[in-house]
Amino acid sequence: MAQEIFSALPMRTWRWLGVNEALLPKELRQPEALAEGPEQASGGSRGEITKAEDAACTKKLNTACRTIHVPAGETMEAVVVYRKEQLTEIQADVAEGGTLNLVCVQMVPADSAYAGSVTVTAGRNAKICYTAVEAGSSHTVTKLQIDLAGEGSIADVSAVYFGDKERRIDMNYVISQIGKHTDANMQVRGALQDASDKIFRGTLDFRRGSKGSTGREREEVILLDEGVRNRSVPLMMSGEDEVTGHHAVSAGRMNPDRLFYLMSRGMDEKEAQKLLVQAMFSPVLDRIPDAGLREEVAGSIEERITDGRS
Repeated sequence: MAQEIFSALPMRTWRWLGVNEALLPKELRQPEALAEGPEQASGGSRGEITKAEDAACTKKLNTACRTIHVPAGETMEAVVVYRKEQLTEIQADVAEGGTLNLVCVQMVPADSAYAGSVTVTAGRNAKICYTAVEAGSSHTVTKLQIDLAGEGSIADVSAVYFGDKERRIDMNYVISQIGKHTDANMQVRGALQDASDKIFRGTLDFRRGSKGSTGREREEVILLDEGVRNRSVPLMMSGEDEVTGHHAVSAGRMNPDRLFYLMSRGMDEKEAQKLLVQAMFSPVLDRIPDAGLREEVAGSIEERITDGRS
């Protein structure tokens, strides 16, 4: 079966690192991979969420597609939850002065694959708040493309991922800062245990004409076992002189002082690790407006840390 590239690093690096492209999971290259859409979705005030029956993205075979439009000056909230093996796509545009709060939670069963694409265009003074949780699937491949096209547009991106057993997680996030005085913030947090394998590519792309723009990118990863494989690719590109960009990656084992502190107060090592992961994930999970869903995600991760460390 021919391999299909799902996403690619905007600027290629050494081939031997194995991070230039993400391949579509083989399970999703079959016709039966087409899904009818997310099992749960909710929308906030005004705006429009539709299944894109005649949109451009439906031209891609076997893709469950959804479009979101936020009119000028309006605010909209959308929560989308994926619970079964599928290939999905969301296309959104936020008109001048509009705000989109988009939450995508992936809770696909551990014996299934998942691939998801999100593309957002923000107009003048528009804002996109994007929250993602990658907590399921045996093989996850996702890509995010945000175009800050309008002057003064803002992107606020937060994501968490958790890998255990032999799960594979591949994420490719790109924020293109096109208009003047745009602001981008990308914060990603994750934890890996057992023999899980993760790639995260995070790109801030300052295009020519984005004068006065600012971008920040940070990834924090806790490695719970020596058998995990972690690859982080922070990338910053600039075609404009008067911009400010920051990027950083923090990856390693848990802070031994924090572990000792908690264990000295009666916790065993597993409980202490679980608490520290929960504390790191909380700022992202708190952005999920549905309390029941938030508790479900936190409980699933907590249970897997306990199981994996027993």
